[in-house]
Amino acid sequence: MRIALVALSLAACSGGSKTPTKEDGGKVPTPDDAALVLPAPPPLPRVPDGLPKPQLPDTVTPEAVALGELLFWDPRLSIDNKTSCATCHDPARGFAGAKRQNTATGKPNLRRAPTLIGLAWHKDLGWDGRYGSLAEHLPAHVLGQMGADLTYVVTRIAQVPGYRAHFQRVSDATSDAAIHALGAFVLTRYSGDAPWDRVERSPDAPKDLVAGYQLFQTKAQCSVCHTPPLYTDHKYHRLGLITSPDEGRGRVDEAQKGAFKTPTLRDAAKRDGFFHDASALTLDAAIDWHLTGATGQGADPKIIDPAIKKLALTPVERKQLGDFVRALTDPRANASAKPTLP
Repeated sequence: MRIALVALSLAACSGGSKTPTKEDGGKVPTPDDAALVLPAPPPLPRVPDGLPKPQLPDTVTPEAVALGELLFWDPRLSIDNKTSCATCHDPARGFAGAKRQNTATGKPNLRRAPTLIGLAWHKDLGWDGRYGSLAEHLPAHVLGQMGADLTYVVTRIAQVPGYRAHFQRVSDATSDAAIHALGAFVLTRYSGDAPWDRVERSPDAPKDLVAGYQLFQTKAQCSVCHTPPLYTDHKYHRLGLITSPDEGRGRVDEAQKGAFKTPTLRDAAKRDGFFHDASALTLDAAIDWHLTGATGQGADPKIIDPAIKKLALTPVERKQLGDFVRALTDPRANASAKPTLP
């Protein structure tokens, strides 16, 4: 039944060509692919100064990133032909979700989509870290969120001439090639060169911004979990948020029930949903929630990480801290524009 639904929903993939039949060997007539010459892909995105060098797999190439970007934006990977990776991991919101959205099949999600910023430094994936690699994560994610079998989708979409040329340039039209391409794109979503990065080591750095950084590192204790320069410790902490009951890391390790991975604060000012359940709607609300010792948003004080303590900041200190956190977002960086799809 799922294959039948997927076939119906992806009938538009071939750009209007007839559906493959036994008589034509399952192949859709296409223009001569040899006549389609793709432009050279852009070079790999630069790792911003000050960030550690990521250990990227050999499959991260300019050609793979170019294909991955198309697949990331293409709703034809979903059963409803409306939902793409970018629908939930919105580039305008720092490649994160603003709320808990429905899947392409209409099923509500328990969590909002986490940011893809800095994914190259993650050893496990997702709010609960249940996946150890993109090769493991992506097929399950496409099926669960987009309602489609990745192998079947790739078989269909690769019949579009433009896509066929892209796949041929990286290897072949297989689900493995699609996983490598999507992986190459998301692993190279870096964030750096933010206002704080540009003045951090400058003797002329604004005093209030420096004061905010010092508060972040000391009195406010933010850096205990949001460790520079990636501004995450990649660990799991129990926040006690029970607006939407969720075992979190407990699905992997019973001892960490209710814990969720620390999100990076890089590009946080672009987001308009915070915590795994989007229970904080603004960055200020998320900051204040921590400063008040994790009260509100349905938090259960019996299961709060002991690192989260109530802290008293003066109004000036609170502003300095907030300004510093916002200075980890580069306002000059434009959101990725949707590419022209084949």
